[in-house]
Amino acid sequence: MIGALVYVLRAENSVRLPLVNGRLMHAAFFKILNDFSKSLGDFIHNECNLKPFTVSFLEPAEKIPNIEDNWSVRRGDLFFWRVTGLNAEILQAALSVPVSEKIQAGSLSLRVVKKICDGNIRDDTGIVTIKDFIDAAKKFPPAKEIRFDFISPVSFRIDDFDAPYPRPELIFPSLADKWTQAAMPAAVDKKVIRELAAQIRLTHWRGESKVFHLSKNRGTLAFYGNFVYDLEALYHDVRKVFLLLAKFGEFAGVGRLSGQGFGQVHMSFA
Repeated sequence: MIGALVYVLRAENSVRLPLVNGRLMHAAFFKILNDFSKSLGDFIHNECNLKPFTVSFLEPAEKIPNIEDNWSVRRGDLFFWRVTGLNAEILQAALSVPVSEKIQAGSLSLRVVKKICDGNIRDDTGIVTIKDFIDAAKKFPPAKEIRFDFISPVSFRIDDFDAPYPRPELIFPSLADKWTQAAMPAAVDKKVIRELAAQIRLTHWRGESKVFHLSKNRGTLAFYGNFVYDLEALYHDVRKVFLLLAKFGEFAGVGRLSGQGFGQVHMSFA
């Protein structure tokens, strides 16, 4: 199974919170995993190279003052927090959190108000079997173009350098890697995907690259925005593979640090 749910959280105190708060939310989710199963939390922390979950940054429900890349959070402010899982155990852990449970994000105390896991309420939530997910993707028409709306920054690494480039040769091999790591069926060859991705053209885009600070002394160069890619150079059956990987990206994230809020994406096609 794969899926996503959104927690509605209420601030219990007034603090300054970094806009880029993925490291705090990563720690908060590991607390959820460990509370659900210490052995599960330890295994994922110690054994998994690419984590089988993503967490988003906290998203304010209403506008909050922003001072020097920090939210000025007030007691009572509401936030949305999206979590995805690439297997049943992760999803069970995420769903096990009761309403009214306390979640700590650094110095910010949050209380769970509601859990949303219904695509009819929020289309970025819901749980589906892997078979149903793949069967639905097989019904996609052989689209001519695909659009990625990167909701949070995307970061790649080439050798020792950050690569803030929305190149198909980076995006799709990253998704192929995550597909393999998640032990999804129907093997996807990363090398072949990279070679095919070189035929895809970026036709329209609106976004930017900048340094995003993960902590006071650590930052990464990343990009975000809306990017449209032309798939017409690919055979129809190959396009469906790329659409499947793109749809998978809504659960797995794109690029590095997807367990810390980076690489959150919504895809569409035409």
